Amino acid sequence: MNGFRRIRLFSAVTWAVGTVVVVALAFLTFPSMAVNPRTGELLVGQDADEADYDYPWDTAGAAELEIVDGVVHGTRAGGYLRLSGGSPLLTLTPAAANDQDEWVRVYQQKGTELDTEASDWEWPGYLGALYPDTDVVVLPGTDDGLLWFGESLGDWTATVSYPEATPMTGTASGKGNALLLYDGEALSGRFQHTGTGIFLVGAVTVGDWNSLVNEVDEVDVRASWEQTDRVVFQIESDTGDGSWTITLDTPAGDAPDPAPTPAP
Repeated sequence: MNGFRRIRLFSAVTWAVGTVVVVALAFLTFPSMAVNPRTGELLVGQDADEADYDYPWDTAGAAELEIVDGVVHGTRAGGYLRLSGGSPLLTLTPAAANDQDEWVRVYQQKGTELDTEASDWEWPGYLGALYPDTDVVVLPGTDDGLLWFGESLGDWTATVSYPEATPMTGTASGKGNALLLYDGEALSGRFQHTGTGIFLVGAVTVGDWNSLVNEVDEVDVRASWEQTDRVVFQIESDTGDGSWTITLDTPAGDAPDPAPTPAP
């Protein structure tokens, strides 16, 4: 082994060992940190590790909010909106005047029971958060429900719109952002994106939201979702020139019967 190779090997080993030591020291030296959304207080170390924030439905006397002229105003304490059964798909968009560091967690509850100890109370599902340049899509159920807003560092405002989701069956293609409504039995599919830009796909159901795809540029992946009577695919693809295609799998029960074997 020549001198240059020895030096290079020694440097590589030293760098690797040093990196491990630095990471270990960072875990030991720098404490955990978190911000209490109710007070804005910076929590450090054990206080951050043990931070346990109340969910909005655990807050006594939670405020009932209303949509007035297409706008809902909330306070730092959070609150809830009533969702009428069978109402149309809706989108919540944070107002531009909101603090750029502000974000508000949004949850959807099936049913309208406020007593968390009641036998028919259902745990609300997380739909996302209101923060700049991000919408929260809500799919109301056939029965009345509640939309909960978590605590935040300040008051906030969101506009409410009622977009038309495009019905889809087995395949859909397009460019840019889209909302696709599917009410069939497929529980998985293929998600493709050709070109440049982000390709994000979320599965919005009654009381839930799940990320299916979070990729960029050339994408060809498969994803699945939980069984439900209908799902809205929330597509974000507006930062490049890419086009996308979604192909849903054929449910086993809908597969065509095999052709009969010809007689000899």
